[in-house]
Amino acid sequence: MAPYTTEDDPYAQYNFEVEVDGETVAGFAEVAGITMELETVQYREGGVNDHVHQLPGQFAHANLILQRGLTTNTTFWDWIQTVMSGTISRKNIVVKVKDGFQGQSQWGWEFANAYPTKWSGPDLASNERGMAIESIELAYEQFSKMSGMPE
Repeated sequence: MAPYTTEDDPYAQYNFEVEVDGETVAGFAEVAGITMELETVQYREGGVNDHVHQLPGQFAHANLILQRGLTTNTTFWDWIQTVMSGTISRKNIVVKVKDGFQGQSQWGWEFANAYPTKWSGPDLASNERGMAIESIELAYEQFSKMSGMPE
């Protein structure tokens, strides 16, 4: 058997491996939107004029944005088509930070009950092997660090 080279791997230059419901489906060069914010509620107490109380509210987060990706799999395309036709299909997403696509996971996040809200295709001037994805944006309920990662 011939030795494995990075030329055999279409994802070699992508440091983020993305799984959808446990199946590795794509590699991405950039990931954005991994943010969490505790909203606050202002409470004005009668007779207290020197300050306003800031009470903790709900957690909010931005949509997950996966950018400059490549896949040989139609999972994202099929999923966005299903959602855009009116059937919201929620899936669990795992984003792993890799040392190269074949490298060990350095860190990762799990996004629960996600669904795509936007998909942008690439400019069609590339000779990449596989389907390029400029960006895909996903709404989700919550995220956490990937299970099995160090504390």
